[in-house]
Amino acid sequence: MKTVSHLSEAEQAPVLPRTPLRIVRPSRPMLLPERTMFRDGRTPFCSIFTIRLLGALEEPQLRHALRHVQSRHPLLRCVVHEQHFVLQDRPSPIPLRMVERRNEDDWEREVRREWTAPFDPERGPLARVVWLRSVPVHELLLVAHHCICDGQSGITILRDLLSACDHSDQDLAPYDSLGAIEDIVPADLLHSSSFRRRVRIKSGMLRLAFFLKKFQRSQAPALPITREQIYFHRWFLEKASAAALLDRSRNEGVTVLSAVAVACMQAFRDVRGTEALRKTYTMVNARHFLPRLRPNTLFGIVPGVELRMKDLPPAHQMAIGSFWLRARALRSDMTQRIEHLGSGVYTYMVALERLHDKYSYLVAATDNAPAVRHLTISNIGKVDLPQHYRRFQLESVFSPLVMVSPTPANTLVLSSFGGRMEFAIISDESSLPAAGALAIQHRMMEILSAALSSPNNSGLTNPASAEQTQ
Repeated sequence: MKTVSHLSEAEQAPVLPRTPLRIVRPSRPMLLPERTMFRDGRTPFCSIFTIRLLGALEEPQLRHALRHVQSRHPLLRCVVHEQHFVLQDRPSPIPLRMVERRNEDDWEREVRREWTAPFDPERGPLARVVWLRSVPVHELLLVAHHCICDGQSGITILRDLLSACDHSDQDLAPYDSLGAIEDIVPADLLHSSSFRRRVRIKSGMLRLAFFLKKFQRSQAPALPITREQIYFHRWFLEKASAAALLDRSRNEGVTVLSAVAVACMQAFRDVRGTEALRKTYTMVNARHFLPRLRPNTLFGIVPGVELRMKDLPPAHQMAIGSFWLRARALRSDMTQRIEHLGSGVYTYMVALERLHDKYSYLVAATDNAPAVRHLTISNIGKVDLPQHYRRFQLESVFSPLVMVSPTPANTLVLSSFGGRMEFAIISDESSLPAAGALAIQHRMMEILSAALSSPNNSGLTNPASAEQTQ
């Protein structure tokens, strides 16, 4: 195991409150979750994907590839006007910034610069690329606004970009969906009276929840977080250790995510105390429940499910002998919650479109949130990108990093590429001091190492099915 640290919402009501728009070009209103991520367009809320290449890469080649990628994905040709995605006939190109690469950690400095830098959504695309160049090593940083780009979207853009770089004459088949609610939810369902009834009930329940929340005892909001307080801390498991974790998890009837989640939650408690971690969530890839949404379509909405924590022992009372039992219980509960989410995803999405009048409330609730005692686990899984190309080789894919607006947050991202598994904690000094992230890493690895060394008494030999997580 090698460690690399970087501390530094009446049924006929319109979907959106609209003002008259004199827009001739194709457009669609932003969905409510997209609006809450977009805010004013300048609040940091982005995903950053970093890859390392070995070989030949030239500026004309890369700019040509970026044009092909932009031609394929409509959301990359859109500007945002009055909370609408507006498709441009002649869009501004995806910005490319070039930096001379001096050492292998330079990309981390550029991440620090990029993840709080705003976009210019009324004039250009909601994505940009940074190229750290040298001979023969290059890093490419894809920075995309989260309202159009989840983890799978980022991997899709990278796949298209690398393919277009390697085959300049290749035609990346374009599509025309902007991801409107009508593109996602089947038309027969939207016109079903029983479905509309379920939507009314769901939106009413959500409104009631917002109303009741006003009467909850308020907590002092957290102090504003500065750019300098935000950091990421990453580490990885080499191939042998990653393979051992995968094999043992399969034999125990769990997924790697379940095992890692148990270890991470316990480590968080051991380092920060039981009261410091009240809820844990895992992100879910919504495409598994939205078959009309093509796999290569850009999409930024990532729902989450809360993870079971009641079986976790108090801090410093972890019994390794029951680790895999806890992991199986967590996996079973997680599967049920994800299936429940999937069964109601259409109802929930359409119900949210009846709540656009609550947009300001949702934003204020986030901005005024007290110090976070929550953890979000985002499992990207195995990154499906080719390693070998004609002109270059894909040497590394680093764990994607997400920058939520600078409010307290604790996020663990898990991904793997080329057999190596990487972890990244993204937080800030107020929510989790950087030294605490390092201590959590060490404790997680201690727990996982002990669990891998413990006897396999489960009697299970069938591989666990893959959970539909993001």
